[in-house]
Amino acid sequence: MMQEWLSLVAIAESITYTNDCDAIVWTFNSSSKFSVQSMYNTVSFRGIQPVYTTVVWNLHVPPRIHIFLWLLSNNKTLTRNNLAKRQNVEDLSCLFCSEPETIQHFLFDCCVAKVSWNHLSEILGTQIGTDFESVAR
Repeated sequence: MMQEWLSLVAIAESITYTNDCDAIVWTFNSSSKFSVQSMYNTVSFRGIQPVYTTVVWNLHVPPRIHIFLWLLSNNKTLTRNNLAKRQNVEDLSCLFCSEPETIQHFLFDCCVAKVSWNHLSEILGTQIGTDFESVAR
């Protein structure tokens, strides 16, 4: 703990101050303005913008696949938990295993998804399918 404090003090001492006017800039979105959504995204991704969102548009796939992958990467696909944000959904559970249906669950944590990813991993000879980033590599 003391070492971290000393490191922080060393960083603060290395800063050169000027008489220029300062401006508060939020660097975690394109508008440079703070929003709760940008804060949520920053906390969710530890301040790192996911690589796969830009990679999606460089893939040589049909446009509908681009759109689907973009929706996935932005947590906008119509899983039951996302539908519940828009309308009343009585049952939020997965049809296959009765766990809450989220994108992560639907694509990776569900028993059916795990079997599918295991088969695909065997075919390709590499382990994939634990999360979206492992598939996007």
